[in-house]
Amino acid sequence: MFDIGATELLLVAIIGLVVVGPERLPRLARSVGLWVKKLRGQVSSIQQDINRELELEDLKRQLEARGGGLKMEDIAGSDPLGLDQTTSDITTTEKNERSKPE
Repeated sequence: MFDIGATELLLVAIIGLVVVGPERLPRLARSVGLWVKKLRGQVSSIQQDINRELELEDLKRQLEARGGGLKMEDIAGSDPLGLDQTTSDITTTEKNERSKPE
């Protein structure tokens, strides 16, 4: 991300020691480190979200290129809930009950 070498870090440390003072420098360094850690975490999270969205777009394009992807009939057949069979069973049961003498 940043191209900072050892000499630049040493220069920043010396300036920080002169400006902030030796008593508050460790506390300042710790809080700067925490902020950098949070920033890196946020950047990483954003990169993961962008990569996930790009992968989803690529999959969507591939499915559209193949004709729209899978349909419910492809996965579960023409009657996924078994409604046709249930309807015929109910009709048969009703016919049997009607034909019974009372």
